Parts: sequence; C-alpha cells; structure tokens
Amino acid sequence: MSGHDREELVRLLAGELPREQAAALRARLAREPELAAAWRRLEGAWRDAGPVPGAPVPPGFAGEVMARARREAEGAPVLSWRLAPLWVRAAGAAALAAGIVAGAGLGTLRRPAERPSAATAAAAVVETAPAGEEEGGFLAPSLAEEYLAALAGEDGEGS
Repeated sequence: MSGHDREELVRLLAGELPREQAAALRARLAREPELAAAWRRLEGAWRDAGPVPGAPVPPGFAGEVMARARREAEGAPVLSWRLAPLWVRAAGAAALAAGIVAGAGLGTLRRPAERPSAATAAAAVVETAPAGEEEGGFLAPSLAEEYLAALAGEDGEGS
C-alpha cells in the first residue's frame, strides 16, 4: 500500500474527503482486499483511540476574521504620517535632514587628480629633453631598444 493510499484512508476516516473521492475509494475497498484489510486495521485503531478532541478553533473562524478585517479596512484610512506616533515622525524628519546634508557634502568632495597617460607623459619628456638627446625630433633609443639591438648584433656576429 502506498503512502498516498494510506493518506486517503485517513482522510476518509476523518470525513475530510469530498463525496466523489470518498465514493471512488469505497469502490476500491470493495475490489482490493489488501486495501480493505488496511482500512479495517485503521478503523479499529481509530475506534480504540476514543473520541477525537474538538478542534481548538471552530470551523470557518479564519474566514470570519478575514471578512471582518476587510470590512474594517474599507472604512480605515490608508497608512499615513498622521497616524504615526510623534517619535516616528521626528525620526523620519531627522533621517531626511541627515540625507540632505550628506548628499550636499558629497557634492563638495574633490576628485583625485588624474594621472597622465603614458602617451602624455612621453610627449612631455620629448618636449623637455635637453639638447643633444634628440634624433630627428625623437628621443634617443630607450634602454630596451639598445638591449634588443645589442642582442641582434651578437646574433649577426656569430653567424
């Protein structure tokens, strides 16, 4: 017997199954002996357990509470600052003022100076290079270029 069948039997015993499902389950009880045996055991245990205690909340209670809340809400105003206690309104005003002051302070902050790009820095060096270090308007080859030229020269000599 599956867990679903067991659940259906308990719901039938408690009277929680709709009429159509209850009728279908009773028809299965007549056809399936294993299910019928499980039903008899469950029914006996239920009977031996004694009367079922009453529900702590009467049926339909939640629906009545919701209906009353809806009726009362129709006449009640929507959330408003007028309904808030004085201390809540004061805290809200203080938070608003602090936000305005903080926002105004952020507008006065200076941005950090931007670093010049490599191209800008190289152009500045070329313009300020002392006489004699320029060849045709450019700086003399860099250390890396001299190193690569030296390596190329060594490779050429060894061949």
